[in-house]
Amino acid sequence: MIKKAIALVIGGLLVSGYAVATDTDQCDQCHGANGNSTDGKVPSIAGMSAAYIGDTLASYAAGDRPAAKYTPAGGSESDMQTVAKGLSEADIGAVAAHYAGQTYQPREQAGDPALMAAGKSVFQKRCEKCHSDSGSVAEDDAGLLLGQGKEYLQAQIDAFTSGARYMPKKMKKAFKKISDDDKKAIVEYLAGGKI
Repeated sequence: MIKKAIALVIGGLLVSGYAVATDTDQCDQCHGANGNSTDGKVPSIAGMSAAYIGDTLASYAAGDRPAAKYTPAGGSESDMQTVAKGLSEADIGAVAAHYAGQTYQPREQAGDPALMAAGKSVFQKRCEKCHSDSGSVAEDDAGLLLGQGKEYLQAQIDAFTSGARYMPKKMKKAFKKISDDDKKAIVEYLAGGKI
């Protein structure tokens, strides 16, 4: 029900141009200017689909997705569950529409070339069906992965591995087939920021 409501709000906001009315400066404090993070622990959200951002915020607000504490430079400690709980459905729609309209800038991070090649192979075999073009297509509504910070990617892999973060049945089936070494290789590959 929440997802349908968010989708309707997002659709209406995209048409009406309401997204510019939301103050996203607080979001930018952690996620970087226009949603492109410079901190490897915090994901870039620029260019992700509005549906994915809206669903993610709704999951945080409901307490369904774990959130680490974070303190931006010159800011106060917070976490995404706390932030999302303070947003109305209209706020969520506006934030989602705003960041969906930004341009994602993948980060290139130094890595082990052999490990990156191994990670690319595993990713293409196990993950590519849902995360096309190495997780670089916003229309997949699955988040942008290629070029995210290495620490963030590792934290998400750890959350999936421990069961702290929900996985759809299809993902769970594929994820079970990925060894710990292959998970490290996938993180190295995605952090490298190149297809």
